Amino acid sequence: MLYTIMGMDTSRRAFTKSIAGAAAIGFPYIGWKTTGGAAPSNHVRFANFGAAGRAGANINEMLAVPNTSLVAAAEIDTARLKKSQEARPDTRFYQDWRELLDKEADNIDAVIVATPDHMHAPIAMSAMQLGKHAYCEKPLTRTLDECRTLQTYAAEKGLITQMGNQVGSAMSNRSAVQSLRDGLIGKVKEVHSMVPKSWGAMKPLPDRTDPVPDTLDWDGWLGVGRQRDYISGEFHPGQWRKRLDYGTGTLGDMGCHIYHPWFLGLDQPVPLAITSHGPGPVDTDSWPLNGRVVYHMQGTEYTDGDFEFTWYDGQARPDERIAKAVGGADKIPPAGSVIIGTEGTMVIFHSFDGVPLFYHEGERVRIRPSVVPSVSHHGEWVANIRGDAEDKPVSHWDYAGPMTEAVLLGCIAQRLPGKMLNWDAKNLRFSNSDAANELVKEEYRSGWEIEGL
Repeated sequence: MLYTIMGMDTSRRAFTKSIAGAAAIGFPYIGWKTTGGAAPSNHVRFANFGAAGRAGANINEMLAVPNTSLVAAAEIDTARLKKSQEARPDTRFYQDWRELLDKEADNIDAVIVATPDHMHAPIAMSAMQLGKHAYCEKPLTRTLDECRTLQTYAAEKGLITQMGNQVGSAMSNRSAVQSLRDGLIGKVKEVHSMVPKSWGAMKPLPDRTDPVPDTLDWDGWLGVGRQRDYISGEFHPGQWRKRLDYGTGTLGDMGCHIYHPWFLGLDQPVPLAITSHGPGPVDTDSWPLNGRVVYHMQGTEYTDGDFEFTWYDGQARPDERIAKAVGGADKIPPAGSVIIGTEGTMVIFHSFDGVPLFYHEGERVRIRPSVVPSVSHHGEWVANIRGDAEDKPVSHWDYAGPMTEAVLLGCIAQRLPGKMLNWDAKNLRFSNSDAANELVKEEYRSGWEIEGL
């Protein structure tokens, strides 16, 4: 099958051949030493997958880092390209991401993937097989198997990675992480995280098929995802987050932001069992709303043994006991976390600004948080690519992989409500549910198989 891309023809066979050829000649190619020492050139050339919305913001944030340049970008809907083309006349734009990799592999050092969730892993893996360092928006992938596979491959090849939970580099999150490590509320006993967003639906999709806009490559948009007809306003450009086959719902959209400060602060606790106490999907198309998911987590040196973590989204909120710990329901953040320790309670707000607040028996206490200044999320990734960074990027995939897995476990639980799912992290499987195991790895659409996934 041929795909017409911005006036050019390319085939899947050509793309696959280019990937295979890269492997045959000893890829991944890394243009300079990535551990220790300075790069012979400080300039980092990158390609962006997506050119509008969050993808456009990534372009701007990356170009704010000195000595970087956008070589090429792929955007599935040419109607969304106009502003980017006007702003970046020296950038080459493609409609098909495979055409970009075919044509630009020798011209780029790194890639940023900011597409719908179902295409994160296919694009990132294909770029990494060409030796490109990879930045991927949250959640890192749509499925658990993809997540573990990307993490493992990047580590084996020595590639520099970052996940796009940008608030993780902000003072608010960095200070919360350090405050937990410093034991400012003692050992942690339980965690509650919440967000008011509602990416999902509790009624079926409209029973209709609409004409595909001339500017949109619908087959390319579906990519590895399930084949289905186009319905205007229900998938592209933003509603895909609501859909089971292409997004990851509210939890997938926001979990990697909101889990992060406590997950890193508690040294990556391992989920042992997960139960959803919210509604399940109304059909095979959409994520449910108003989730409440309870995790049993393995303890770490920063916790008071094994502990319970609860996620709430939409209209679901913590109960009166949790509200009492912070002096009332109005003190629970709209988006953020309440963390209860042996010596007090910490409130983390989902914000780039501010620092944690502290309570003891429901009363606000003036504990000085461990303040850690913000850094550039993209800048830290670039510094590591150049080989002149002291620390890894905060959301490098050896960390972001397990954290994304924790988020995706909650997503699977939401598809099987009321069932306690026992998780074997080492073997990437549930020990008590065949239905849940079927969701760990999902088959790609015929004709869209990706090498290594």
